[in-house]
Parts: sequence; structure tokens; C-alpha cells
Amino acid sequence: MDNPPTTVEYPALNRLDLTDQAYNILRERILKRQMQPGEKISVETVASGLGVSRTPVVNALKLLEGDGLVEIRPRRGTFVTEVTKRDVAELFEIRLLIELYAAEELFRKNKVQQLLQGFAPYLDRMQAAISEDDYVDYEAFISGDRDLHTLIVEQLGNQRLFTIYNELNIHMRIARAHYSDTVENALQAQVEHQAMVTALEAEDLEALKSALRAHIVNVKDRMIELIEDLGGKL
Repeated sequence: MDNPPTTVEYPALNRLDLTDQAYNILRERILKRQMQPGEKISVETVASGLGVSRTPVVNALKLLEGDGLVEIRPRRGTFVTEVTKRDVAELFEIRLLIELYAAEELFRKNKVQQLLQGFAPYLDRMQAAISEDDYVDYEAFISGDRDLHTLIVEQLGNQRLFTIYNELNIHMRIARAHYSDTVENALQAQVEHQAMVTALEAEDLEALKSALRAHIVNVKDRMIELIEDLGGKL
């Protein structure tokens, strides 16, 4: 049974680049969980809310389909993409490969101290977003976590790899949209991040790779467990 469309207010658009503006608004609503996985998107409702014709909305949805954020099903409609256990496993496997490679290259390029210094603001942001083993601001914590891991890849200076990793992060955000603040234990996540910092301070590549692997695999396993608990697909 199709989920009913979410009733939301949309901002007014100017007359330029209507497709791009509709795309950006819909993309952000999906990534912020204002549109839930599996939810049907009504072209008419969105167009009316934005005060535009159907055309820019339809074009925006085609762009979102290219991003993998929506599925356009002939004669049924457009739906926010749902994430399966296989999707999660594959996303995290790719993420792990990229981050482990980035760690090796940063050590080879003698960028360890540069990376360690870059970690500081994100660690502070995450610490401020938790209280003991619970979240005060889950979105701020996840944002800090994402930025910290993105920095590992960004420091390489490989633009093509960085683009691939950022595209991967879009789908990771969709995966998290299923589970809100239940994926990561706040205290455990901070312990795992501290293990990464300790490895960098010691300039111990193998310890850093071990910490990265433990953190990424733990989140993956927890997310797959939650999909199974919710009766999710393979």
C-alpha cells in the first residue's frame, strides 16, 4: 500500500532555473528525512506547493532518479528510494576501501599531522552533541562524523576519488534516514573516533586502519541488524 504524501510548505521560487531549484529543495527534504524512504511523491502536490508547473518538478525528479534518491515506476508514480541490506553492505564495503586507501596514502605523503589537526573541530562538534551515552543533537553529531571521515579522503587531493566518495555519502545519508538516532551508540562512536586520534598521534598506520575498520563495520552491522528487525529486504 502506497504511503500518503507528506503535507509540507514549500518556499517560493524565482523564475530562473526552476528545475535546479526544485531539485535542490526535493533533494534536501529527502536527505533531511522530511520525505521518508518508500514515500510516494506527488508531482501535482509539489508543483502546487512551489507555485510552478509540472515540468520543472518532473525534470527535477528525473535528476534525483539519476542520483539514486528516487525511483520512477511506470504507471505507479515516483517514490523515495528504500535501502536494502545488500545496499547497505555494498555502500559500507566501498566506503571502507576508500578510507583505508586514503589512510595509507596520507601516511605515505607525510600528511598525518595535517589530518590530525583537521580532526579537531569535528571532534569538538561531536562531543558537544552528546551527553554521556546519549545524543543532545543527533544531526550535529552525524554531520561532524561525516565531515571527519570526508576529511580523510579530501586531504588526498584526488578530486575524482573525492567526487565518488561524496556521491557515496549521499546514499549513506539515505540509509541513515531509515533509522534516525538508533544506528550509532554515541559513547561507542566517540571511543572509536578516539582510537583513530590515538593512532594518528602515534603515527601508527596499522592502528589507524584497524580503528577505521572497526568503526565502519560496527555501523554497517548495526544498520543491517535494524533492517532485519524491521523486516527489511535482502
